[in-house]
Amino acid sequence: MDISGISRFAKNGLKPSHTLGLMGNHGIGKTSYVHNTLRAIVAEKHKLPIERVHVISRCVSVMDPADLIGNFQEFGGRTYNCPPSWIPVNKAYDDEMEKLYRENGMTYSRLTKYDDIYILFLDECKRGNSVIQDGIMELLLEHRIFGVNLKEDTYVVCADNDNAKIYNGTRRDPAQESRIKNFNFAPTNKEFLEDYANRIAAKSIHPVIHSYLSKYPENIVLPTKTLEDLAIKGQKGPSPRDWTLLGECLQEFAKNGDNLVESRQEMYLAEVASAYIGSSYAMRFAQFCANEFKTNISAKDIIEAKDNDIWNRLKQQYESAPITAVQMTSEVLENICKRKKLSEEIHKNILNFLSVCPREAVTAFITKWQDKNLSQKNEWLCTPKRYMLVYTSITNKNSQAFKNWYAAFMKNNNLTEADMERDDIRV
Repeated sequence: MDISGISRFAKNGLKPSHTLGLMGNHGIGKTSYVHNTLRAIVAEKHKLPIERVHVISRCVSVMDPADLIGNFQEFGGRTYNCPPSWIPVNKAYDDEMEKLYRENGMTYSRLTKYDDIYILFLDECKRGNSVIQDGIMELLLEHRIFGVNLKEDTYVVCADNDNAKIYNGTRRDPAQESRIKNFNFAPTNKEFLEDYANRIAAKSIHPVIHSYLSKYPENIVLPTKTLEDLAIKGQKGPSPRDWTLLGECLQEFAKNGDNLVESRQEMYLAEVASAYIGSSYAMRFAQFCANEFKTNISAKDIIEAKDNDIWNRLKQQYESAPITAVQMTSEVLENICKRKKLSEEIHKNILNFLSVCPREAVTAFITKWQDKNLSQKNEWLCTPKRYMLVYTSITNKNSQAFKNWYAAFMKNNNLTEADMERDDIRV
């Protein structure tokens, strides 16, 4: 199921008493989803600020029994279970333990915030030893640990790799599986590309990652058969997480004044990339960087464009990552507002640029331009085609309001329908 489907379930169907299972190959974003998207959904469901939703993440494969079981305390000839500090326990248990500690001259520490919400995220659940597995099962099935109930409204989420051919781990029996609401975690290529676009906008990864994967989306998530073949050969292939990490690496190179992507050092780039995505995929990526990838288009490139190819590149980018268009409109506006006079060539470039932007980006651009430099905006807005662009961005083309404007504009300016697409007529 894709992210939108799982999020719909989490928002409208998931109860805190139900355990959510996310199944899928390594590096496809399960952990990131829980820490970001699911956390935000839970905060909205419980009407809390996101800071009051706490994700407690533990990797089961590296746990020792004491990490899960905790310890025991003896009072009056009986032992009481003391869960580890990371477990959010219920208030009744804390009340009982505080009373026992006080009666015995000891101080008890309350660590759970009872008015907040917790998400207990257990990664690689099938990889622990037998003792760990028993404890994990109690957490997953009953939301308690060795008889101590979790705090009310605590969500429990587990994540596993479900392909036994290439991943180690124990198998759950049918009775155990029936208590977990398992979903195949399978974001779409579009969702991955949107995530990469957001990271580019935040300047956390290099833009080449989005460019390459837009052209070769089959490399975002490798087919299961390919993963199995690579595992047999002891070779590495990329996962979505690997592409993110490679993007961070290349961005760090550029940040330090060593733009490896643009350096044309193809072999060195391939060696660096192979550490992240495997040698066979790294060579193709390096060749793309050397022969096909063009550096980021700047606001100045747009305003002073000489090559019409720039509009095709921007259109392709904005169709897959609309958020980057909104960011670029702000940069273009800032640039043109610093100029005393805009040439006709710049006027045409502004038109071409806005023509490939999504509606919301055009609306934001025109609105801000009007506020910052009304005379400059009015000087540009002087042809039927430019008026059409502006009005179709703020009004639905099929609405009666648009039809009324369209008819009145043609009548008042003595234009035909064919004229409305022209940029060489002044009105």
